[in-house]
Amino acid sequence: MAGLFDRLLGGSQGPTPLTEEAIDEARLLIAEDKPIQAIKAIREHTGMGLVEAKSVADAIAEGRPVPGAPVANLADRARELRDQDRIADAVRLVATETGMTEDEAARFIGSLD
Repeated sequence: MAGLFDRLLGGSQGPTPLTEEAIDEARLLIAEDKPIQAIKAIREHTGMGLVEAKSVADAIAEGRPVPGAPVANLADRARELRDQDRIADAVRLVATETGMTEDEAARFIGSLD
């Protein structure tokens, strides 16, 4: 919330960088099917505008790289989706980013430890 108040009071120039804490909180809220609260949390942590925070929340929900966050490799993002029982999303992610067919992407995900 400090980012938002700083910006309103003129103490900060633009949004603060995304932190793992902000991403983790948003990820938890999205997993609980609370996307609006996730966007609000992102805005409170960073001072981002609504459109930018929604873009971050959408990326988290879809398992895509989060704009402004440290980039996890494809295997880690696919594992995370798989561990959330979101196999179709993991397959789509791998197929989109690599050009693999869905069958190849599914085999790749199946081979992850």
